[in-house]
Amino acid sequence: MNILCIIANIPEKRWCVFLNSFKNYKVYIIVNDNEYDLTEYIRIYKNIEFIKIDDSKCISNGYTNCEFSNKLINGWDKALYYFGVENTNYEFIWFMEDDVFFYNEATLNEIDINYKTDDLLSNSYYSKTDNIRQNLWNWDDINIAYNEPYYSGSMNSVRVSKKMMNIIKNYAIKNKKIFYIEALFPTIAKKNNLIYSNPTEFFYIQNSANYERKDVNKKNIYHPEKDLNIHLYYRNHLIPHLIIQ
Repeated sequence: MNILCIIANIPEKRWCVFLNSFKNYKVYIIVNDNEYDLTEYIRIYKNIEFIKIDDSKCISNGYTNCEFSNKLINGWDKALYYFGVENTNYEFIWFMEDDVFFYNEATLNEIDINYKTDDLLSNSYYSKTDNIRQNLWNWDDINIAYNEPYYSGSMNSVRVSKKMMNIIKNYAIKNKKIFYIEALFPTIAKKNNLIYSNPTEFFYIQNSANYERKDVNKKNIYHPEKDLNIHLYYRNHLIPHLIIQ
């Protein structure tokens, strides 16, 4: 069984109701706020594992610097640490931020069927020299222990293999830190000759919306969609001929 990991500062009940019904994916939510009380969530949502990780574990294992922020450790660092070190019983894992929309688990399953062996699935990537978003964040602030070229893309939702997670782990052990996820995933994949694909279903995963809500369908994955009431609207109103069985 493959894994779906949602990365959130705190869990949200509308997400949990949706995820708790999944049958074909083991669902985890990485909760970044270590002070948040999960008692009610654990009691109600039996099919979801809620995970908190002490910052010290990430630091001591080299899982730091995944985001540009004033904090050394964030939810992505914790997610990559947890599935790189503490829980490695999987072949493939989906990582998603909690403002990603997809219709249901059949959306993910269809992609898994079509890309059975790929080590990384993501939206398109670009080299450092031709990155169309190169002015939106500063390459000089990213310390990468590979020679150029480097690669980047919108990595708010990705699927990765255990093989790739092991390479990230080895990088973290050797270098005592990793680096910004938008460069991390594509650069690790390209530098290690991994199988890397960019399915059309990932086209609408961007840092700012490049779609109109009227065009959303049940096949693709979308980011950002921060209003969870809109998630519910999509799941209740998308037109029948786009349903994935």
